[in-house]
Amino acid sequence: MRDRRGLINRKVVIIGVIVIALVIALRLFLSFIHVPPILMYHSVDIFSEITKLSVSPELFAKQMDFFYRHKYNVVSLEEMVNLIKSRKGIPPKTVTITFDDGYTNNYDFAYPVLKKYGFPATFFIITTLVGKPAYMDWDQLKELEKNNITIGSHTIDHQWLPNLSDKDLRRELFDSKKVLEKHLNNEVKFVSYPVGAHDERVQKVVKEAGYEAACATNPGPDKRWDDIYALKRLRISRSSTNMVIFWIETSGYYTFIKEVRDEK
Repeated sequence: MRDRRGLINRKVVIIGVIVIALVIALRLFLSFIHVPPILMYHSVDIFSEITKLSVSPELFAKQMDFFYRHKYNVVSLEEMVNLIKSRKGIPPKTVTITFDDGYTNNYDFAYPVLKKYGFPATFFIITTLVGKPAYMDWDQLKELEKNNITIGSHTIDHQWLPNLSDKDLRRELFDSKKVLEKHLNNEVKFVSYPVGAHDERVQKVVKEAGYEAACATNPGPDKRWDDIYALKRLRISRSSTNMVIFWIETSGYYTFIKEVRDEK
C-alpha cells in the first residue's frame, strides 16, 4: 500500500514539475514574441473608405475609448523607448500612439479625443508641408506640444531615404530636425522613416543627427523588436473596425503572427 502511495506521489510530483516547466516555457515564449504595440496612424477623416491609411473620426474615438475603458497604459514614445532600453519587460496593456505626415484632420479629429482622455502621442511632421492645404501649420503644432503631444521629424520631403546621396540624406534628417526645433523651440528626439524605408547607412546618419530613436513600419521577422532605431509599428487603418480584432492587434503578439503569416 505504501509503495502504491509512494508511486502515486512520485507521479503527482513529476506531473507538477512538467506543468510548471510548461508554464515557464510558455511565459518565456510569449515574452520572446511580444512586440510593444506602437500604433501608426495617418489620416483621420470622413473619407476613410478611400484609402487604407485612414480611419474615420468615429472609429478613432471608439478605439481610444476602448483603451480608456479597459485601462490601457498609453505612454509617450519617449517612455516606450526608455522601457525598451531598460530591458525590464513591457507591462501588459502598454501602448504608444503615433501619427505620420501631419494632416490637419489629425488636429481637427484626433487631437481633441487624445486630449479628452489625457493620452500622449507623437506626430511626425514633413517640414516642407507645414501650413500647406490639408496639413497643420506652426501654430497648431505649437498648441499640440503644449498639450501632451510630442513632435517628431518625418523628414523634409518624405523621400525614400536609402536611395538618396549622402548629401541629400543628411539634408532630410539634419535639416528637418533643425527646422522643427527652430519653429517650436523644443528638442526633436524622434524621427519616422518615410514608408518605413531604412538601412544601416540611414540609421548611422539618424544617430549622427542626434535623434534618440527612429520609427519604421514593420521591418520584418529578421529585425529585432528592441532596436530603437528601427522600432516596429502597427499600422491602424479602416480595417480595424472590429474591437475584438483591434484588441488582438494591440495585444503585442499580432506583429509576430503577421510576420509568420507573411513569410509563407
